[in-house]
Amino acid sequence: LTYRKVVCIDTRDKILNSAQRLIQTRSFHGFSFQDIADEVGIRKASLYHHFPSKDEVAIAVLKRAAGWVTSQLKQAEALSPQHRLERYFDLFRILHGKGERMCPGGSFGAVFGAISSPLQRALHAFTKMHLDWLEGVVREGVERGQFSIGEQRPRDIAVQIFASIQGGLLTGRLISDPHVIDQIGEELLSYLGYVLAGG
Repeated sequence: LTYRKVVCIDTRDKILNSAQRLIQTRSFHGFSFQDIADEVGIRKASLYHHFPSKDEVAIAVLKRAAGWVTSQLKQAEALSPQHRLERYFDLFRILHGKGERMCPGGSFGAVFGAISSPLQRALHAFTKMHLDWLEGVVREGVERGQFSIGEQRPRDIAVQIFASIQGGLLTGRLISDPHVIDQIGEELLSYLGYVLAGG
């Protein structure tokens, strides 16, 4: 019984790994259940034992991605606001790879109106998680005198940062350049009044 449970969890992880890669490289509408089954090495019918629909797979991918981001950011809690932002940019460098992958959430931007309401709600939650965290970091940076945002609200800056990174991932993919995120990260920190060490 224990062995069967372990196998089930392993297969589920493989499904999610495959689905996430396909979402990041092909977009949600660019692959099918059959594509996942072929990658994982199981019958298409077997996927339904783990996920009743493609939407459910995508929702699980988003929840897992959000959990990974949250755990990574939690490890940076003791750092200063600017260094936490640098750590945030690092996460997207990892996600972007060699310039071939989008953010699991951001990849849905172009097809948002063509997906189900449950998946839209999952994407809203995914985005809100990012914006809430960014807003908190920006607010703390301002309170410490490390960031300067003029009359703008921390939430507005959070939106600008998130939009810039998501746009950078798209641009990096279009021109096959993984360094776009580096450039955007430096510009954003400079915009906030922080100059990178040695910069």
